Amino acid sequence: MKYGICGYGNLGKAVERKILKSGVGDEIVGIFSRREGVESVFGSKVFKFDEANNFKGKIDAMLMCGGSQEDLVWQTPEMLKTFDVVDTFDTHKKIVQHRQKLDAVARANSHTAIYSCGWDPGIFSVIRVLAKNIFDTPPQTFWGKGVSQGHSEALRNIRGVADAVEFTIPNKEILQQVKNNLGAIVDDNEKHERHCFVALDGTRQKEEIVEEIRQTEDYFKGQRVSVEFCSTDKLKSLKENMHHKGTIFCGDADANMNFRLTMRSNPDFTARIMLAYSCALPKLESGAYSPLDVPLGMIGKTDNQRLI
Repeated sequence: MKYGICGYGNLGKAVERKILKSGVGDEIVGIFSRREGVESVFGSKVFKFDEANNFKGKIDAMLMCGGSQEDLVWQTPEMLKTFDVVDTFDTHKKIVQHRQKLDAVARANSHTAIYSCGWDPGIFSVIRVLAKNIFDTPPQTFWGKGVSQGHSEALRNIRGVADAVEFTIPNKEILQQVKNNLGAIVDDNEKHERHCFVALDGTRQKEEIVEEIRQTEDYFKGQRVSVEFCSTDKLKSLKENMHHKGTIFCGDADANMNFRLTMRSNPDFTARIMLAYSCALPKLESGAYSPLDVPLGMIGKTDNQRLI
């Protein structure tokens, strides 16, 4: 397949690396960025975001690698006017709204979008739906300990923040409560702790930054949040390991089925998922689809029927 990559942060670099190392003849037509002076670490061609229209008909799948908070909400529908796309939109409360917008754009332009195509939302969504309709009690999901790309991006979008990273850590008490009783009713805002490490650029007071972090909708508001200010050197070391993990607990008195994921690199694993699902784009009619809507037999380049 011929790919475009929109956005060149951690995920964009991971996608580029996976494509180049795949050895299956896939091609990167170009990387498209809204930032000035972006250069590929692997030598791929880089273009301005607005130049993407020049590649109409030359890209099979545009892989959207920006952040959900400020990028994908407008970049995905914009690219969808010209290309088939895959994105990882992960603001759970706004996914329905995102889907509706993408579906309208896709149908109007005879293109296809696969949205929220990461590990959560994404393949964890598939497991949750399966579990919810098999067991008597709803599944419970815990993330971490690990680096959340979306929450880290939300921190970096705050004025006055030079750099930041967020570690999501399960609340041990709530986790044990769910392990002991799969039907336990727990407050989602109490299930995790958000540990934020922040380097400032000197333009705002620490107190202002902390308050804005705690009030950030969809990411930190109402949750257990701690903020530690540190140097950019310490942040660089913290970001060297982009590990993450997640567990879905599901079951009832008669049976249980737990799903656990551990990854050395959050962006690398997310890139794998995007590339697997991108293979389904030519097999789908125009419209917007989540991983729940894409038959598993369509993903990847192998004959999946042999796995039955």
